[in-house]
Amino acid sequence: MRFLNVYPIKLWAASSAPGVFEGKLSFTLEQYGLMFNENTADITLICDPEKPEAWKLSVKPLHGVDVPYFSRFVDALNHYVFEVLGFVPNQTNSLQEQAGINLFFDGIYFDLSGDPAKVGHVLDLPKTTGKDAASSGEAL
Repeated sequence: MRFLNVYPIKLWAASSAPGVFEGKLSFTLEQYGLMFNENTADITLICDPEKPEAWKLSVKPLHGVDVPYFSRFVDALNHYVFEVLGFVPNQTNSLQEQAGINLFFDGIYFDLSGDPAKVGHVLDLPKTTGKDAASSGEAL
């Protein structure tokens, strides 16, 4: 059984100033097999003024979450979003609207049982058909 996993779902933010985006991160927490669905945290993305390609994501602390362990998730999420995915927020919008970000995380989780946290992939379980269930004697 795993100690603490975080399953990020979606990050969305809007530009609040040049080089700054503010928004939300939705995620599911799993602690010792118990799932806490649909959590939301406030986030801020800030561009380093000396290195315009360098961005940092900060997540505001949550009530009921051991902050040292959650900080492992934030560090790993920063690495995943900016180093692995190579994501750079677009600060301009051709329609003269407020620039925004929508980033979806499908099928990944962060295992916080070690330091540093590790990224894992959720495996798709094989689906059983009605025929398979009937032949095995399971109720449909």
